[in-house]
Amino acid sequence: MGQRHQLFVIARINGRYRQLAAIHHQELYGHTALRRCRDILNIFSNTTNRIPLQQELIAASRTDHDFWLDSYNDKNEHVPFPFVMTCLVTGASFNVDGYYHSVLIEPFFMPYNGGDNNDGITIFDITEPGDVHYCFVDFKGHYCFVDFKGIESEREVDLNTPLSARTYLEAYYILHNGDGAHKDDGASNDHVADMLALVQSFEGKPLITLAALAETWPDGDWGTDIDVLESESTTVSGFSVLNTAEKPKSLRHQSLDRVLDLLLGSSDEKDVQGLMIEAVHLHDFIATLRQRMYSQAPVLQASAANVYLLREALQGETIVHFNEFKHWNAGSLAKVVKDNPELSAFS
Repeated sequence: MGQRHQLFVIARINGRYRQLAAIHHQELYGHTALRRCRDILNIFSNTTNRIPLQQELIAASRTDHDFWLDSYNDKNEHVPFPFVMTCLVTGASFNVDGYYHSVLIEPFFMPYNGGDNNDGITIFDITEPGDVHYCFVDFKGHYCFVDFKGIESEREVDLNTPLSARTYLEAYYILHNGDGAHKDDGASNDHVADMLALVQSFEGKPLITLAALAETWPDGDWGTDIDVLESESTTVSGFSVLNTAEKPKSLRHQSLDRVLDLLLGSSDEKDVQGLMIEAVHLHDFIATLRQRMYSQAPVLQASAANVYLLREALQGETIVHFNEFKHWNAGSLAKVVKDNPELSAFS
């Protein structure tokens, strides 16, 4: 019994979408589902959480193909991305205003329609933690006895397609922008006005594309051929949702580019040091970091973070040239070479 609902986290890892976390909520639907979705979006988007999220995305990019196979994970039940799971569980179960409800952790690779469900699912795409996408999806799964086109619906809602906050909410309530706002079961206008304000809080929050869902769950009933979705793909922050006309970079270079963009875009030395813990394990990372810093030297400032990065990039070098960094002061360059005992000369 209950208003059963599952929540998922996905991200584009090494060129394709993967699942990172999944939970079950026994009592989640309508405006309550929107409130939990909004809280989770705020948690994932919070700048304080960006570095640990990026660390787990880097860790995910270092896994091999077998890691993502059900046959592997059936034998190794675990929570591989604990910070992602923590964000998801916290937002779904708790709010400082007094909301609390227990949740059940599901296998992170559970199919989108594999849970005990009668009120749809919520999905979060954290490929770019600074630009988190969301959507709701309704389907008629194995355990789904009622769908939104039937008993519980105030209006028809398409199955197996991304739904916005308002579209999902209108599966339960009839909402009008004027003074006729109401729900057929007698909800007050004040209550519906509150829900309209809730819907407005989702303005500007991007929706997950159908192509991303189809790539995450290729066996799903998405109502169209995957080739059609590929031809309609878009790009997000330089990464294609599926395929583009241009030949994509190798998966390794995509991972390196992502990490380097994060490192060179940060001015906080502690954040950079945190990312470096995982980044140094990427193949050719140090050499690629060194090349990138020298190619972008004219626009790189002598911040503490960049001084630290350049020092790490030059580890193992014996002779270096700082002509490209002539706009840095002598004190900053001295810090670069201070802890590198192998440097015998520099110019």
